[in-house]
Amino acid sequence: MLDYYSTADEIQDSGIDTALLPVGSVEQHGPHLPIATDLMIASAVGKKVSERLNVLLLPTLPVSTCREHMGKKGSVWINPDTFYYMIRDIVLSLKEQGFKRVILLIAHGGIFIANPAVRELNATNNDIKVIKVDLVGFMGSKEMAVILDCEDNLHAGELETSIILYLDKELVKKKKNVDSIPGVPRDYLNYGSIFKYSENGVWGKPSLASCEKGEKIFGLLVDMSINYVKKINELI
Repeated sequence: MLDYYSTADEIQDSGIDTALLPVGSVEQHGPHLPIATDLMIASAVGKKVSERLNVLLLPTLPVSTCREHMGKKGSVWINPDTFYYMIRDIVLSLKEQGFKRVILLIAHGGIFIANPAVRELNATNNDIKVIKVDLVGFMGSKEMAVILDCEDNLHAGELETSIILYLDKELVKKKKNVDSIPGVPRDYLNYGSIFKYSENGVWGKPSLASCEKGEKIFGLLVDMSINYVKKINELI
């Protein structure tokens, strides 16, 4: 597999014309998960997807838009317009080198600027196309519902806690698991930090998490990502 440890000559000689860019976030994930949770998920899923699709894996972008998690030290964000131009510049730099596809694999649910960025890039560039794979979009699927016991998995709940238990269980502080489901819809995050609605920054039930569930969820995210890319490639 080609990745950021490969040499420029290896990449040039491979003939590969697709690059995958994982996007995570550095943000609070309750008292039991590391602030690198989204970063870890993006990196791990991105690596597996790249291996199976035989594309160039780029380094994961660790910082994105997560202002909704302000209120405790550790969350780091950039403004939406900064993210927009960063993605644009990365895609256009790959275009200049002859790449034809960029897979943007996003593991953080709060990057709402990603849609207009991808639409604009695809509308204004004929020589390169961007495929946005939104892992959060898969989390509410009926396939995922078979694995999960809780329907509400917005943040640091059963789903994410299970994945981190699978990736590195030593990073999960099980004794600090505290379930919390705010009695408001997700769009209330437009009006304030998550801490306004959840004292511990959790939105879900991490107490239901397990390593076994994490392995199944991880495999499903990889499979669904690959299937989505293949379907979009047939259309563009």
